[in-house]
Amino acid sequence: MTMASFSRSIGGWLFRHRGWIPTPLVVVALVITRPLGIWTGLGIGIIIVGQIARIWAVSHIGPASRSRTVNAAKLTYTGPYELTRNPIYIANWFMFIGLSVSTGVGWLIGAFVCFFTIYYNLIVWFEESYLESRLGEIYRSYRNRVPRWLGEAAPVHAAAPRLSLDTRMETALRSERSTFVVCASVVVLILIRASTSG
Repeated sequence: MTMASFSRSIGGWLFRHRGWIPTPLVVVALVITRPLGIWTGLGIGIIIVGQIARIWAVSHIGPASRSRTVNAAKLTYTGPYELTRNPIYIANWFMFIGLSVSTGVGWLIGAFVCFFTIYYNLIVWFEESYLESRLGEIYRSYRNRVPRWLGEAAPVHAAAPRLSLDTRMETALRSERSTFVVCASVVVLILIRASTSG
């Protein structure tokens, strides 16, 4: 087994279990949160920015983003997908980094940055391998024009989404209910913990 195929197999496992893997880190963050301060507000602000970016991405890709199996009948390349191939993972990354910032614990911020950068890269390597085998030249062309993360993207000239913005946002908000609940719960727990610690 080559290193690339080993990385993809780990990425596949992480992809299938991505709903619960961060949970222990979230618990650690909540336990070691420092007293309420500027870091608390900054971190919560970053979480909110991440959630808004996630809603924007889901309003284009749809509820399929919640699946535990990789299944791509078509390629999404509108909205944030014109700027990056992985806007949902970027949004998630910001939400987790926001959580770490809100704790006010410097080493935890560094640990979260390292962990979630590696974590999402492994998942993306797995997904990209699947998309290339499933969609072939369509995906390779997209990959050559749009960066994996952030950077300069060549114009994709995507057609406008078929559904209206209202319909897409309604679907995205419905699909993201559990994410809202988790985010709101974590923010409340951060505020309670930061208010009572020290």
